[in-house]
Amino acid sequence: MPKRALPQISKTAGREAIERIVLRRREVRDPDLASLESRDLFEHPLAAIQHVLNCRRVPEWVTSIDVLDALWVLAHVRLHHPHRPDEAERLEHELLELGRAMQIAMIRMAPPLNLRTRQAVEHRLLRHRASRLGLGRSERMERAHRLSKTQPQSTSAEALWYDRHALALWEAAAQLVASRSRADHLIDDEMAECLHGLRRVVREMQWPLSPSHYSVLREIGWWVQEIVESLEEPRYAAFREHLGELHVTAATLAAGYHRVRFGDA
Repeated sequence: MPKRALPQISKTAGREAIERIVLRRREVRDPDLASLESRDLFEHPLAAIQHVLNCRRVPEWVTSIDVLDALWVLAHVRLHHPHRPDEAERLEHELLELGRAMQIAMIRMAPPLNLRTRQAVEHRLLRHRASRLGLGRSERMERAHRLSKTQPQSTSAEALWYDRHALALWEAAAQLVASRSRADHLIDDEMAECLHGLRRVVREMQWPLSPSHYSVLREIGWWVQEIVESLEEPRYAAFREHLGELHVTAATLAAGYHRVRFGDA
């Protein structure tokens, strides 16, 4: 299965990003800099990122620029020190959250993540948030979690739709999950994460249907919608063709679910 593409950054460029952080901090007399300079940052580059996140007794403009350099350091770590993926994911999330708090334009944080648009960076951030909430790495699940706090848990229209379509939705979801075993070479990590999340909730569903199962159906609906929307991207053209009629069925059910759940025309 193809891995998420990493930005190509040389070891030299990674070291230069570390040096820029240190020099910038030295110029503004960072009171915490001694602890950073005591480390061999070329052997332990994550220390530079942790310093940016944790030591902020410097002007805000310094922190803002440091966040961008720290993201390049993280790209360097991923490419040349790939033995700590979990730590890298955590630091990426914290850097993105800090960048947002510092009002850094999303598009400026895109290159070190090997992304091209502001929306892609925002989606990455929301996926991190969803993962922290135990919802799976999906920006749609993060939005659903926030909406669930302000919207009614169920409506008569929603219940009626489930009575008519819950089984079809569940069956289509189960088929999407099963499709991975026959087409793993056609998807990447992001689609694999969606299918993994969908598999989890498909297994949680119990029958016969009752209102106590609506929360599981909502999550199934969100995952199916996430997958259907992602399938429109050119990178999934072969996978979409492999799914054939299942893609059409899933798209129809996802659209119906969204209409009844959120009242879209």
